[in-house]
Amino acid sequence: MLAALRRALRSAGWTQARLATELEVGTATVKRWLHGRGLGFATLGRLCALAQTSLAELTDAARLAPDAADHLTLAQEEALTRDSNLSTVFFLILNGWPIEEATAGFHIAPETVDRHVERLERLALVDRLPGGRVRARLRPEHAWQRAPMRRHFERHMKPLFTAVDFGDPETIFGAATVKLSPLGVARLRERIEAFRRDIQAIESEDRRSATLPAEWHAVLAVARSMVPLIRP
Repeated sequence: MLAALRRALRSAGWTQARLATELEVGTATVKRWLHGRGLGFATLGRLCALAQTSLAELTDAARLAPDAADHLTLAQEEALTRDSNLSTVFFLILNGWPIEEATAGFHIAPETVDRHVERLERLALVDRLPGGRVRARLRPEHAWQRAPMRRHFERHMKPLFTAVDFGDPETIFGAATVKLSPLGVARLRERIEAFRRDIQAIESEDRRSATLPAEWHAVLAVARSMVPLIRP
């Protein structure tokens, strides 16, 4: 059940540092609580409230599914990338959105969404929970960078970014040209991955606290060698 609580808190945008501030304790205390040490019933109730869940829901989640996986199998990734609507539905579930968002935000017909959820369940990628809810069996922070996802991005996402109008004041971007050693490139890779996780945390917090309407944004952080461009 504690694993389910940790997932629910992450989905709601609560880091250990934020929880410590909210509950007026040290981060070490929060870490102990989230692993069951010294966690009283009253504190557990407060954590459930912050995660927007209940003890009953946590119990069901813990009973119906094991801890989320750290990675997809190659077969799962290939299945997801063969159908862009299937991958969209899984993306929404993975990031804690209700499956209705597939219709409201991406205009996928409800009956098609239902078929995709059934397909995801057969692929052992999601579990159905009480109340019609669906939960992913993969951790949201997992990075998809193997060949199937790279091919999927090349076909479906690359055109979105190559068509960006950088003159549009609504376009948010930053750019830098740097000279890096292999060690610097490795550090850059780590920072880009950390940036991706930060964006997910911003979305989770915004979803929990924002009062204004929200719209979907595509965000890309990418680096490439300039050697092919400047070679004489």
